Amino acid sequence: MSDSDSDDTDRYHPQLIQGLRRLQGLYPTRQVLSTALGLIMEAHEIAVDESDEDDDQDDEEEGDDEVRSDEDPEDAAAEDEGIDDNSGEEVAVEAVEEAAAEDDEEANAQEAPEPVNSTAATAESVNPTEPVAEPENDGPTTSHRAQQLQQQQQGEDNVINLDSPSPPKKRKRLSEIAGKVTGTPVARESMIDDDEDNGMTCPICLESWEMSGEHRLVSLKCGHLFGESCIRRWLIESQRQSAVKVCPQCKTKASGRDIRCLYAKRLRAIDRTEEHDMRRELDAERRRCQSLTTELATVKMAHSLTNSKLKSLQLDYERLRQVVRAGGSGRDCFDEDGELKRVINPLTLASHRLYMEKNFEITREPGCRVLLYSAAHSTLIASQKSAQNLFPGFGVRFIDPVSFKPLHFMHTSAQMVRDMAFSESQHLLTLASRDVRLKTFDIRSRLCAAAFSANDKQVWACGFDRNEREHFLYAGDLRGGVCVFDVRFPETILSEFQADDNFSPVINIAAVPAGKVFPNGGFLVCQLSVVKFYEYINETAIATRLNVDGPFLSMQYDPVQETVLFSVRSNAQYPKSRFILGQLDKIDSTPVLQVKATIFGSPATPVMTRATQLGMGENTLVVGYLQDNKQLMMYDVRREERVQTMPVNEIVYDICPVTTSTGTYLAGLTDNKCRIYKINSSTKKLIACCATVTIDCY
Repeated sequence: MSDSDSDDTDRYHPQLIQGLRRLQGLYPTRQVLSTALGLIMEAHEIAVDESDEDDDQDDEEEGDDEVRSDEDPEDAAAEDEGIDDNSGEEVAVEAVEEAAAEDDEEANAQEAPEPVNSTAATAESVNPTEPVAEPENDGPTTSHRAQQLQQQQQGEDNVINLDSPSPPKKRKRLSEIAGKVTGTPVARESMIDDDEDNGMTCPICLESWEMSGEHRLVSLKCGHLFGESCIRRWLIESQRQSAVKVCPQCKTKASGRDIRCLYAKRLRAIDRTEEHDMRRELDAERRRCQSLTTELATVKMAHSLTNSKLKSLQLDYERLRQVVRAGGSGRDCFDEDGELKRVINPLTLASHRLYMEKNFEITREPGCRVLLYSAAHSTLIASQKSAQNLFPGFGVRFIDPVSFKPLHFMHTSAQMVRDMAFSESQHLLTLASRDVRLKTFDIRSRLCAAAFSANDKQVWACGFDRNEREHFLYAGDLRGGVCVFDVRFPETILSEFQADDNFSPVINIAAVPAGKVFPNGGFLVCQLSVVKFYEYINETAIATRLNVDGPFLSMQYDPVQETVLFSVRSNAQYPKSRFILGQLDKIDSTPVLQVKATIFGSPATPVMTRATQLGMGENTLVVGYLQDNKQLMMYDVRREERVQTMPVNEIVYDICPVTTSTGTYLAGLTDNKCRIYKINSSTKKLIACCATVTIDCY
């Protein structure tokens, strides 16, 4: 190559590169780009032409003249005058337009010639980095530009044919140069690093994902990846701020059900599988230790009860021995079962009886399930199905406790009401209706005050706390978990307690106020299978499973007498249903249930009904419904006997005591009616027979 040619090459090469970069923005399509690149390289053949050692100088000059004759005048002028910064782009655009015009003329005149080596043209159009193969024949061949345009004619309807021939050797060198210039772009190292970082860390907290645990890799339905704990927290905050749960990257609507766990092949995650396994084993050992501790406390309580019973029997034995020594037969000291009658001082014991006061219809539609009475607001509330077609669903009916007349109706939810609770200090009513939201209503205005979401789980039970924690609201879900809310901040969950070993639904929650046994108080959680007591210790609730077996129907706690009543279905150990009345106690710092009375009911309990307890001075009355006999039963705890049964034709789902200025009543809720019973009390003197015999003997 001459010195002038090398100078032209040095001058034109960077300008060609600049023109190629500009052309990439104008023609993003690969085939159009390949054609344009070929046109640019042919427009500047002289600048990159090299002499061939096998060819003589004359042939080379003739080849150069042929190439120059095929070039456009504007392209030649641009080479002679020099190419500025925009020359590559202008030459490419004009060459493409000119080539299209020539193809139209030649297509009408004659058939376009076939390329000598179509395989090379195809490979060159697909991958410009590969060189074009040497043609086998020495006859006239088409140029590089013509080969590319003919390839487009075979693949597309838009045909561009340029048949300006050029020497094969020059075409080979042009394709090599074009391959060097138009090679596949290489991504920058920084971009690769950024992509790798995007696949290694959570876009919310910028921390590495884990293969297990709370921060494991998950995705939404839109496909974006996050850590599980981060995206769940984000969805809660998104709903709180904009009332809509959306993806943090694409703003697509999402929910907790859209979260899916992923198992990526290429993932840089912290493997904490062994740590999580050890934690699970540790939690299992803790539960086992707690269970053994509760069992030990129960055995100690049983031992204490056995000792007290033994002392009572020893006293009876001493009295009987004194009677025998005095010469008495002691016949009147035994009852029908052969047991020794206890000596009872003259006492005034009250006997209680139920009398039917009123039976009125609440609604024509069946669906009444829950009764609730508030003495502070003097209001009796019964859940019912809505009788208005305009507002289908369920709600509550307000009843006047003085005249027992149904008042106004308040619509609450679309599902059946499962549980209700009052907050008398805040004038709030909360309802759980197997919905994902728990609603609170203002009693005075009868309007919805707030709604609480328990992580998109169905809420089965609810309850308010008392005294210093009067703002606490408890919600029990379908999976045995409990969420604690503050009614002043409904969008925030203060604490959440998940079930460990038993995932049965929560049916009742009752707050236990602070007292001598439990200085900080706590709350009872009754599931279908187990009962747990959460004791507050340093503002942290510690769960303990109580020593009572299910399956359970209901639970009611009396804060005045500090007693709790359980309705239990029959099981393998007990063929009949039971009403268990007990009191919370603590032995060796372990909460246990001290059973005061066990009342046996009917063998079959297909329907979930609720019993109630009623404090009458120092005595307690237990009232429940016997499903097989269709009777209402009343049990006197002090007398330790069933004092009355009343036939009821309908199933009594709930029983609620009502205390007014006119007396004490019991309200029984059936499918669509409310039955009112008045409690009458009478007193009489009882003197034990054994006491009289003892006096006569002395």
